[in-house]
Amino acid sequence: MKNECSIIKDLLPLYVEDMVSGETRDFIEEHLSNCPECKAELDSLKEGTPLSSIEDNHTDKRDTAKPFKKIMKKMSRQFNTLSYSLIVFFVFLGFSFTGGENLMYNSLIMPIVGVFGYYVFRWKAIYKMPILLLAIDLSVCLFKLVELDLYSAVMWTGIYSIFVFIGIAIAFLIHYATRKENE
Repeated sequence: MKNECSIIKDLLPLYVEDMVSGETRDFIEEHLSNCPECKAELDSLKEGTPLSSIEDNHTDKRDTAKPFKKIMKKMSRQFNTLSYSLIVFFVFLGFSFTGGENLMYNSLIMPIVGVFGYYVFRWKAIYKMPILLLAIDLSVCLFKLVELDLYSAVMWTGIYSIFVFIGIAIAFLIHYATRKENE
């Protein structure tokens, strides 16, 4: 009877507008004679529900969702701030390894920078991350944190950009795979 009631409730607006076939009309009328709940639904449809009460229900739902959206927006901003901080930290860490024996760690660090860059900038990371790398590398050279000349700094920025692009590609593939899986 539950399934029949849900079908009838779906058909009632068409029934009220006289837009159902004869067989459907007979089916609905037979059900209405035995079901007071659906009969009450029909009566409320015939009386007509004012549009303002429908709109009030929607605004009430939106009002209750506002605090949750506010919290989520704040958390998203905090996570973005954390991601920016991690990008800068890993880039500085990578450039500090440039002048020493730990240079090969950058083959691990820079793809991580690319992953965070993809999260923050999406596809804009392709051009924003090399610019960020160059700016940080030049500031590292300017403050003499690593003993490199300008030519070497630009060369290392190019090499690190390749590793960052690998990280961006990995992040895109993970994003694409999980998006397709959820659909």
